Amino acid sequence: MIKKVLGVLAVTAIMFSCGNKEQKNTSQTAGGEEACCDKTVTKVTVDEVIKDMQAYVDKNIQIGGMVNHICAHGGKRMFIIGTDPDVAIKITPNEEIGIFEKELEGSNVLVTGTVKELRIDEEYVKNLENELASGADNEAIHDHSAGTHDEEADNEKKAQIDAMRSRIAETENGYYSQYWIEASKFEIQENDHDHEAVETEEHSHEDGEEHTH
Repeated sequence: MIKKVLGVLAVTAIMFSCGNKEQKNTSQTAGGEEACCDKTVTKVTVDEVIKDMQAYVDKNIQIGGMVNHICAHGGKRMFIIGTDPDVAIKITPNEEIGIFEKELEGSNVLVTGTVKELRIDEEYVKNLENELASGADNEAIHDHSAGTHDEEADNEKKAQIDAMRSRIAETENGYYSQYWIEASKFEIQENDHDHEAVETEEHSHEDGEEHTH
């Protein structure tokens, strides 16, 4: 059941993602939005999205931030931060992107993608336990064991499942949500100090050289 849910999310993202040629055909609209391939892309910051992830579910957004971590296990998860280094948003790649390279850590990136929601309830957790017993990976729970199944990794997963049940018990509606962005496109942005360095170099002059503007 869990695989089917995640499969639907992935297919939905692929159906609504724009090809490279289509992405160039954009028009500016009010409120910092762009119309792309008959879809609206909203430009937001990490801080804005963190305040209310639910409001952006299934919406196409463009968001910038610094990459503070990429999971070494397959490069399928990238985390970006805004002004608060302790709060990060998870980014997953679509099939076209494939993986995120570890070298991206520390870079500023601009990501275009769709906000996804996964609702976790007791039925989900039970199915999750069955999947983990068979060695399957899952978006709701992962570790950094790089595919190994030693006792320490298994104990970590069991602890996460226990934490899920505790969190479900604290909710009024019997579930809680996990959010992430499935990226259809991303680009690396130059740091401000890189621009300053270039500008300084362009405006430097040798001794005795006349400086005019």
